[in-house]
Amino acid sequence: MHKALFQTLQSVAFAEISVSGRVISANDGFYVLLQHSSGSVAGVDDVGQYFSNPPFAELVASVQRAAPGEVVHQGLLTFLDQSGEPHSLLARVFRQGDHLALLAEHDVGENRRLLAAVLSLNDELAEQQRVLARANRQLAAEKAEQQRLLHELAAAQAHLVQSAQLASVGQLAAGVAHEINNPIGFVRANLATLGSYVDDLLAIVDAYAAGEALLARDAALLASVQALCLRCDLDFVRADAAVLVAESVAGVARVARIVSDLKDFSRIDESEWQVADLHACLESTLNVASHALRQVAVVRQYGVLPTLYCCPSQLSQAFMNLLLNAIQWLDLSRPGQICLRSGQLGDQAWIEIEDNGQGIAAANLQRIFDPFYSTRAIGAGSGLGLSSAWGIVSRHGGRIEVRSEPGAGSCFRVWLPFSRMASE
Repeated sequence: MHKALFQTLQSVAFAEISVSGRVISANDGFYVLLQHSSGSVAGVDDVGQYFSNPPFAELVASVQRAAPGEVVHQGLLTFLDQSGEPHSLLARVFRQGDHLALLAEHDVGENRRLLAAVLSLNDELAEQQRVLARANRQLAAEKAEQQRLLHELAAAQAHLVQSAQLASVGQLAAGVAHEINNPIGFVRANLATLGSYVDDLLAIVDAYAAGEALLARDAALLASVQALCLRCDLDFVRADAAVLVAESVAGVARVARIVSDLKDFSRIDESEWQVADLHACLESTLNVASHALRQVAVVRQYGVLPTLYCCPSQLSQAFMNLLLNAIQWLDLSRPGQICLRSGQLGDQAWIEIEDNGQGIAAANLQRIFDPFYSTRAIGAGSGLGLSSAWGIVSRHGGRIEVRSEPGAGSCFRVWLPFSRMASE
């Protein structure tokens, strides 16, 4: 039965060999092992010459001592083919009647070579995976760097666009301020004169009213005067005239303030550059704005700052605009607080103005420095305060950063470089 089982197998060699080395029978796998065509070795006198380790004679001696069916060798067996090429086999040799039987499995050497090849391929694959991992890490780093550069580019583009907008609006503001400034002066002067005229006219009216008893002698004239007073609503005019003049003066004063903002925004009437103390600029600003800070707690956390070559009046105006913006957005439902901080980082000084007010919505943060942009009620602000501060700081080579959270206040940090020092 075993002969029929192994006869056609080529991956397993089976043969019955006499003690003299003559092949009695063999399957196709044995012929493949010897590199002979099927049946070409059957009946040969000495196949034992192909047994290398252990030698055929040693196997025969073991078989002659063994009982029928007893295994005399199990494990590796080196076998030579017709060309003398050795093959390491997993073999079993046992007694079969008066001769020995060989059952050999795969060529172990070939398996080892295949295993070595597989291991080599695995090593190559692992190395390729390591190279790929390094390439992926490098690609991820390059992608992150590209994202960072794109972010910086976008920020720079936004800054350039804003600077261009400010420049164009500055030119416009300069023209508007020039055109409005002189008429405003005339109107202000005329209103002052008109106010005195109204006061004089009302005094004359009062004088005529005092002489009303004299008009009683002329009933017709008295009736005419009374009818004229009634038609002109003298009492209303008397009360409203002063209100109208006061409102007109206030309106002109507001327009004048807007013109002043426009002039500052457009760099009109620039002050002299000089060495200045930023803390002194802040303190002077606080003094000017003291009336608006009566119910606000001001906390000072100043660091050590060297003097800066700058335009003090312009920086004071920028600080004033930032301070007034903080005051305007304080939450009246809780005590207001404004914290002033300063410090130095590298070759730059920084000034912070932080409030505990209403904060700024994220959607508005990108536009707060745009000229004429305001989220306050119509007439409550010109929309030039923050843009003017931006323009002043930019002309000093600096920048303004903003941190804000709705309901938790805002913090404006002004950065100013020490590129122009007192030694210059």
